Amino acid sequence: MIVEARLAVFGYGERAVVRIDHALLRAGQSLGMFGPNGSGKTTLVRGLTGLLAPLKGFVSRPAALRIGYLPQHRSMELHWPMTALDAASMAVSARRRWGWIGRDDSSIRANMRTLEVEDLASRGFASLSGGQQQRVLLAGALAAEPQLLVLDEPTEGLDVRSRRVFLRALRQAAAAGLCTVLISHAIDDLIALCDEVAWLHVPDDPASPSHVEIVSAAQLADHVAALHRSP
Repeated sequence: MIVEARLAVFGYGERAVVRIDHALLRAGQSLGMFGPNGSGKTTLVRGLTGLLAPLKGFVSRPAALRIGYLPQHRSMELHWPMTALDAASMAVSARRRWGWIGRDDSSIRANMRTLEVEDLASRGFASLSGGQQQRVLLAGALAAEPQLLVLDEPTEGLDVRSRRVFLRALRQAAAAGLCTVLISHAIDDLIALCDEVAWLHVPDDPASPSHVEIVSAAQLADHVAALHRSP
């Protein structure tokens, strides 16, 4: 078990933002998160990963759980004289005393090879395309060996090839035991990667929290298709 939540409500101060009846994340599982902007997806992730204590309910996770994060918007300072290898090394370096990556260099390069960006190692990171940058950063995130990796709209703006390579690497990592949480509006990505999807429903009453329905990726696709067909 990586994370378990039961009858949990997350929010800020006294304001409840999202509630979830039950979620169980295991090694090798991928959980998608789907819902409109403002529905509480980020709040739910913060609650599941321990950045927010539940206002109500119960959340359990190992005390030494290693969590990785790949954000939606690349906020790196692109004017830094940083190579692709430097950028990929940052996730590992952040976990090491004095930032020394040592023998982990081979793991970083192996993940760059998996994501088909090893030949870009000496290139300036700022000179790479958005898809190449995102694959470089995923290589670094995987090299840090998290048990749980959270990805926020990771394929937004990626070209077809980068998206294909990116999702393939995540499937391989899941097969090796990595648990992933994928926040995405892209139904195709959720279907391709996720075992289950946490679908956040915004209530009619703005004072009430969003409610999470756990569905399979196929069920989500059917629900969304039905909504598009309705007049």
